[in-house]
Amino acid sequence: MSTFGRHTRSLGAGSIALSVGLGLLTGGLGTPQAVSAAPPQPVSAAPQPVSAAPQPSIGTVTATDVAIEKEAAGDLVVTEAARHRGAPYRYGAVGPDRFDCSGFTMYVYRKTAGRKLPHKAHLQQRYGTAVGKADAHPGDLIIIRRGSYGTHAGIYAGDGTMWSAPRTGKTVTRQKIWSSNYVVRRLV
Repeated sequence: MSTFGRHTRSLGAGSIALSVGLGLLTGGLGTPQAVSAAPPQPVSAAPQPVSAAPQPSIGTVTATDVAIEKEAAGDLVVTEAARHRGAPYRYGAVGPDRFDCSGFTMYVYRKTAGRKLPHKAHLQQRYGTAVGKADAHPGDLIIIRRGSYGTHAGIYAGDGTMWSAPRTGKTVTRQKIWSSNYVVRRLV
């Protein structure tokens, strides 16, 4: 019989020595094995709650996310418009090398935002969402009007300017919005 601690008990052909102080168990051959000092935990069939606080689900979109996405989309529109700086004006042209005013906006919005616009400024003013002049963001559509009739189209570039194909003899350029009679339409 082996003894490694204070308590030894004989169990027939072999012996087990339990050492309460050392946490060792020996079999009939006296080989020490580690014994867990912690009592066994009962297995529970009921799931344990992980957290009481609700977690946002994947795919949750906040108002800030939407605003950032719209700003980025507007920046893409302005970037594409700027790429055509210097392209000559040609009445009826829809790009990519020559444009008239509504052909320019039609081309840029289709390429960057997948938006299909008609090839007339007075028709383009019906598309998108109306936005106040003070709330214009880069990438918004600008329609200059005579009365309520849209006569010229451009893309708002910020600071009271727009990208536009102005008229015969001119090229696509960033220019000041020269009229106070215009509307702003948000397409992206």
